[in-house]
Amino acid sequence: MLVKDFMTEQITTVKEDQNILEARETLRGKRLKSLPVVDDIGRVRGIVTVDDIKAASPSDASTLSRYEANYLMGRIKVKDIMTRSTINVFADDTVEYAAYLIYKNDVNALPVIDKEGKLCGIIAKSDMFRAFVGIMGMNRDCIRVTIEAEDKTGQLADVCNIYKNAGVNIITSSTRQLGNGKAQIIIRGEINENGVGIVEDLRQAGFNVIDVMKLDGLE
Repeated sequence: MLVKDFMTEQITTVKEDQNILEARETLRGKRLKSLPVVDDIGRVRGIVTVDDIKAASPSDASTLSRYEANYLMGRIKVKDIMTRSTINVFADDTVEYAAYLIYKNDVNALPVIDKEGKLCGIIAKSDMFRAFVGIMGMNRDCIRVTIEAEDKTGQLADVCNIYKNAGVNIITSSTRQLGNGKAQIIIRGEINENGVGIVEDLRQAGFNVIDVMKLDGLE
């Protein structure tokens, strides 16, 4: 799955020479946490966040009137407070890579740019969750089987062959290393008349089935 499959293409942006009062009202009106800052031809110049504007705004404990506070905020430009070193991704990057960058850098969203550095979308944490739901097959009814197995080559293939021989279609599969030479294999399989005996088939093949759940699709 690629970033372009999950990014938002209709993007609200701000210019460097706009004041932070305008940026604040845009963020509030759109219920956003950040705004990409672009130049006249759409190239990304930086990003400004709710926290950036809050840090640059007069304190609530200030004796300034609302008029005076707004006057001061109207004199501060976005370029004065924005973060210039943005972390960007390309539309053809994988969703996993975008998720890694969001997690590693503790940001809420990433600008998506083309080869010329022009903004073509934005991908946020909420998009990551939407991608995760799709990747894990959580939008479909299934039987979720968790297996504890040896962490060695061929284990997943052996499990998949058992499903194949039983006539049960696999929706998704994933693995997780546990350490000490052990791993978990998690299989989400379709619910059909052939799936009733799949757990027993796995156990007869020597696999340790530690959890079985019937899950209803979320959509």
